[in-house]
Amino acid sequence: MKAPNAISHVPKMGDDRATEQFSVSVTSQEKNLIDQIASTEIRSRSATTRMLILRGLSQYKTESLIAD
Repeated sequence: MKAPNAISHVPKMGDDRATEQFSVSVTSQEKNLIDQIASTEIRSRSATTRMLILRGLSQYKTESLIAD
């Protein structure tokens, strides 16, 4: 069973949608919250962080369009 909002496509190397790695620094409280969400969503910490980043980018884009 897929978790809600699961990302169904994992790109392969050479794919235009292939991902890159980079480091993100978070506080211990933020890490604990990410871990709680990951546990609830049955995701890895990495997948949860990516999901949150993508949602944040989408929200940022939406709010920026409203402000314009």
